[in-house]
Amino acid sequence: MTEQELIYILAIAEEKNITHAAQRLNISQPSLTQCLRKIEIELDTRLFTRRKYGLDLTDAGKLYIDMARDVSSRIETFREDLRKMKDPMNGHLALGASWYNTLIYFSAFVKRFSQLYPDAQIKLVEKRTTDLLDMLKGHEIDIIIAHEYPSEYLGIKENYAKDICRDLLEIERFRLIGNRSILNKVGISYNEPADLQKLKDLPFIFFNDNQRIRRITDHIFHEAGISPKALLSTQSFPGAWALAAQAVGLVILPEKYIEQNIHRFPELVSFSLDSSLHGYWSNYIYYRKQEYPDPLRKEAIRILKETKYIEE
Repeated sequence: MTEQELIYILAIAEEKNITHAAQRLNISQPSLTQCLRKIEIELDTRLFTRRKYGLDLTDAGKLYIDMARDVSSRIETFREDLRKMKDPMNGHLALGASWYNTLIYFSAFVKRFSQLYPDAQIKLVEKRTTDLLDMLKGHEIDIIIAHEYPSEYLGIKENYAKDICRDLLEIERFRLIGNRSILNKVGISYNEPADLQKLKDLPFIFFNDNQRIRRITDHIFHEAGISPKALLSTQSFPGAWALAAQAVGLVILPEKYIEQNIHRFPELVSFSLDSSLHGYWSNYIYYRKQEYPDPLRKEAIRILKETKYIEE
């Protein structure tokens, strides 16, 4: 079973048609048909069933395709790792983060890194932290940036594989923002930090239950001894910001996001939170332990640690 044969069967499975697969592979249709027959004879099983609309995988075929994709991915990873060893500063770098960390960190990082290493190729992946960690374990990505809960949250523990390294990038605190027209109704003092007890009867904009920021803000309210009215829930930072600007409600957001937007909304006021409320998350760089040096990744980590905000 050769790598070329794996590629051939993958193409047939994806095209569901031997003629189309042959055209894609730039080989003759008879040659591809002969290759398929050879493999099926060797394995003593059929990989495809012919239908009116094309070819379908048999159960054995599905098993073969899973194996072929896994092997092809490992071969590609091996070749990329080998290329990095030969020419480490001219390789590929796959970076992963949520949309927020991409905005806050990778936007400025890519500009600086590309200036220093113009021949290196960067791929950005935006997904949930759990998905990114799976990609990191599977050698599909080199570095990710993700949030962790405040260290004071004793009931929440992060579990990581033994070969995953974590470097603290920085701690990002949360702040409360609101429209002056709402805050003036309760006679709030504009001296920081925010007095959440005075704000407990005002409407708040919450985030969805499955978001880390929602769990942290819930904890903030619990520590402050209040249960504010949840006017609505949203997944979107920009959406929550827009609603706060329209005096719909108050919202708690990360300080870097506020810093980059507050100047455009003179009607909004920003307050810090009392440190006893533990209103922050920790931003970490994650990467795998490797048996051989990877100068390109090492440089990327160094530059990320130096690039902690978007350059205006």
